[in-house]
Amino acid sequence: MSLGVGMDGLTSRMNHFPRGRRRAAAARVSPLCVLVVLAVPAVARAATMTVTGTCFASGQPVTLAGTAFTPGGPVTITGAVSGGAQANPAGEFSTQIAAPPIAGLGPTVVTIRVLDGLNPANAASIQLRVVRQAFGSNLPVAGRPREVTTWRFAGFAAGAPIYGHFFRDGAPQGDFRFGVAQGDCGTLSVRAPRIPGVRVLRPGRWTLRLDQHMTYRAGTPGSDATFRIRRRGA
Repeated sequence: MSLGVGMDGLTSRMNHFPRGRRRAAAARVSPLCVLVVLAVPAVARAATMTVTGTCFASGQPVTLAGTAFTPGGPVTITGAVSGGAQANPAGEFSTQIAAPPIAGLGPTVVTIRVLDGLNPANAASIQLRVVRQAFGSNLPVAGRPREVTTWRFAGFAAGAPIYGHFFRDGAPQGDFRFGVAQGDCGTLSVRAPRIPGVRVLRPGRWTLRLDQHMTYRAGTPGSDATFRIRRRGA
């Protein structure tokens, strides 16, 4: 507004000048106006980062993508993992990292931070939910087999039941439906016996197969755990 008012004033006074003097005044004013316009700085975009997926098992590949970094410049990845990438001429990058290891079953929230290597103030961060493994459990099988305890699960497909299949020396002994996995990380907490779904418990080497099928099928995605049942006093 102040620049406009000043220009109106100059125009008003110029109308009283002789024709030659008006041309000279205009020549002196026009460059100043151009300089004022060119001095307005461009607004820089802040860096952003996205990730493909909602929950990850430790060691699983995670795709990171970023925008608004220095074109062609290096990108530094810090936080729960470390690494680097290179922005393209449009200031964008895409790279893969491995989901970090965590203590416990999870899910655990970890933070990934990305810095512009040529402008460290230009940064972005994102949080990931990580579980220890796919088809993971706290496996509370140690103790009296019939004793009821708390089973916890993480890393299953949400909305589908979780099953346990028990084998003794390779022979099937029983199956048990624990419940339905919930949330992005496919979690469940339920009270059940340490060795559920098995009528006869005999000493030997046992295997527990955790998956999301009612009956065991070889090749079905899942996880295995082995343990032993011994006679008391052995």
